Amino acid sequence: MRWAFCLLLVENAGARMSWQGPHKIGDYLATVVHSPWQRPPEAAGVYLVSEKPWRGLPTEADRILYVSQAAYLRYQIGRLLCDLLGFTGDDPSPREAYQHKGGHSLWSHHCLPHQIEPVRLYLAWCAECLCLTCAETALGKMMITGPHRVRSCSLHRPPIDLWRNCQGVTTNSRNSVGPNHQ
Repeated sequence: MRWAFCLLLVENAGARMSWQGPHKIGDYLATVVHSPWQRPPEAAGVYLVSEKPWRGLPTEADRILYVSQAAYLRYQIGRLLCDLLGFTGDDPSPREAYQHKGGHSLWSHHCLPHQIEPVRLYLAWCAECLCLTCAETALGKMMITGPHRVRSCSLHRPPIDLWRNCQGVTTNSRNSVGPNHQ
């Protein structure tokens, strides 16, 4: 029994170490100058926005609103935050000018209609995945908003499970950064 408990602690610690966040967006933005090391890396990874904080790995109960992967997390999360915080056009249609499709959609179709302040949402990212497409697929299946696309990894059948994929081992697959990634 002790062995199983210790294994669970080690597994949860490993999963937690690879994820940065979740950060309450308002609190995160209030400390970027004093904690610049907490900014997203200039590296590939997956990122998400949720309504609730979580420990270890996110689950459906955390109300995941958006998931994507990026070749440069810092740049893409910056674009997401710009539109998520309302620095986008007032037209909710996809033909409106915006920098980040997910940020524009969350602002227009989730935050405004439900009167949710974006600074109360949570942001997290992981730059230490074995396969970004498998991670995005697993997280995308937990999203409560829609419609959304779920990618299929061409290298892993079945996809790598989220815990094993995002535990801090960095060996990017050839499909981790490709032409279809935002």
